[in-house]
Amino acid sequence: MQAKPPTKFYLLLTIAMVTWGFAWPSGKAIAGMEPAPVIIFWRFLLTAITLLPVILIKGKSIRLTQFSEYRDVLLGAILYTVYNQFFLYGLENGLAGAGGVLVTTLNPIITYILVLSLARRLPTIQVALGLTLGLIGGCILLRVWEISLEALFATGNIYFLLAAFFWAMLSMNSHSSGSKVSPEVYGFYVYSIGTLIDFAFAIPYGIFHVFEQDILFWSQVSYLAIVSTTFGTTVYFFAASRLGSRRASSFIFLVPVTALFGSWIFLNEIPSISTVLGGVFAILAVTILNSKREEF
Repeated sequence: MQAKPPTKFYLLLTIAMVTWGFAWPSGKAIAGMEPAPVIIFWRFLLTAITLLPVILIKGKSIRLTQFSEYRDVLLGAILYTVYNQFFLYGLENGLAGAGGVLVTTLNPIITYILVLSLARRLPTIQVALGLTLGLIGGCILLRVWEISLEALFATGNIYFLLAAFFWAMLSMNSHSSGSKVSPEVYGFYVYSIGTLIDFAFAIPYGIFHVFEQDILFWSQVSYLAIVSTTFGTTVYFFAASRLGSRRASSFIFLVPVTALFGSWIFLNEIPSISTVLGGVFAILAVTILNSKREEF
């Protein structure tokens, strides 16, 4: 009989999901205080710096030896840089809670669709049901009954939708590199290269103007970089290594709930009925899609 995993791993996973969910109100708090490329530059730089000691403590090698490894981290850096642009643009215009629900619930659904398309496979009945529920949830979250280009941009939903798409591609990229590069090393290179890429976009705005910002700005950037990313991600992978990826991934359902709760507490954003209802449909869809793991 298999021993029950210690409770501490469940607690660690819960903490990690809370840090991820609270990244949405944290990002909203500083969106617009500086141009998006400048915020991304400093977030990436701080994350790369704080990931390095984690790698050294765990005894991981940062050496890349294969062309595919260089390709994966470069592509990952590009995808994550673009994702963060849409993340901040969406938060400038929209609600953090709604964005947290939209992106985190549609991401696995979009990933599933992309994988099926690339594999040129038709979905099973179970997968088709999950994707249908996800589509319904997505339509409710996007409020398609009032859809128009003006409304999409005004609410920030178009940016959240694009963010979900690029995050799905990033998920596929990180999964592809997982057998060759450890998650911590992959993240270090993604953030390091992302810092260099974003530097070119941030420099025209003046990257040192941020030192004129107050403690609120720097506390939120530090939270996004150190707490949500370095700490949250490291804790997640540590706990997942003990519990298994499938069991650990189920905790990701806490992220949209935490994003809504955090936005309500810290930003006084009261969730709309459509956000809650759409989120329920989307989470139900992801639950069905993850109830049976398929290989592609």
